[in-house]
Amino acid sequence: MDKGHSKQVSSTRFNMEITWSGHSCITLKGKEVTLVVDPCPPEYGCVAKRATPNAVLVSHAHPGHSYIEDIPDKARIFRGAGEYEMGKAFITGLNSFHDDENGAVRGKNTVFVIEMEGLTICHVGDLGHPLSGSLAKGVGKVDILCLPVGDVATLSVSSARTLALSVEARYILPMHYRTDAARPELEPVDTFLTTMGVPQTESRAKLQVTATSLPMNPQVVILSC
Repeated sequence: MDKGHSKQVSSTRFNMEITWSGHSCITLKGKEVTLVVDPCPPEYGCVAKRATPNAVLVSHAHPGHSYIEDIPDKARIFRGAGEYEMGKAFITGLNSFHDDENGAVRGKNTVFVIEMEGLTICHVGDLGHPLSGSLAKGVGKVDILCLPVGDVATLSVSSARTLALSVEARYILPMHYRTDAARPELEPVDTFLTTMGVPQTESRAKLQVTATSLPMNPQVVILSC
């Protein structure tokens, strides 16, 4: 993917709207394009909040990340490594693994890097190992990082912190953690906040951001379901 695409639209001042619909499901709503990443099933409690997408990105085939039964037929589905384009959204899928044994335990995972509205967003799916080599180069520096912080079946909490710092993200959006609706085996988001040295903060219904409104220092934003 030619990251020059982002430079062509970097002057935009349109507010991208980012919402969380439970587990690892993130909606990115731009001026013309809406993307949903890792849609989860209704029992996770927040699916009704999810926007209607132009395209859906699926990091891996596990049921909590690939629920496309209620996705409109007209929406495109992007899976696996490759370069994809939807309107003015440019997407790179990068090969990775769901564990630290080259996929021997839980299989493959796709890390998605999205250039949209002059911003670079990275959703790592259920990444199970640190960034290194060609994967780290492919991700590069990002503006917004969607990061699993539940400690089980993905990154440890300390590894999640290391990843967030390494990509120099300005907004870090925790996902894949314990909620009242689902996944009691995961760590609560408070564990990650403590590791990051971030005080408990009120959650937001959505994050609205432009390429010119990014904070100078990294911020952890908890999105409500």
